[in-house]
Amino acid sequence: MAIKHILRTALLATGVLLIAACASQPSKAALDEEYFQKEASNYLKFQHEGKTVYCTSKDSGSSIIPYTGTTRCVTEARLRQVVEEWRMQRNPVVRGGPQSVATVPGGNGTR
Repeated sequence: MAIKHILRTALLATGVLLIAACASQPSKAALDEEYFQKEASNYLKFQHEGKTVYCTSKDSGSSIIPYTGTTRCVTEARLRQVVEEWRMQRNPVVRGGPQSVATVPGGNGTR
């Protein structure tokens, strides 16, 4: 009877810890917004024909989109898309390939 009580308590504690760990993780949407806001801070924000447009005419040095020497403007939707693509490109698990196999315990980096 005591073992049953201890086991039940341990399972309950494990469940509570898992829920707390998941709740403390920032959501994907929050991270996407954080990266977008950081990239958007490199641009001047304008309204053009009812759309939000981000423009830059100088190299900020920290922009995800490389500076080409001329003024460039992108819509908010396109800037969000570029930031998302950049984040996915940086994630080795999403990219796939040998580096993701090597991170698995016992993986040797080959397919």
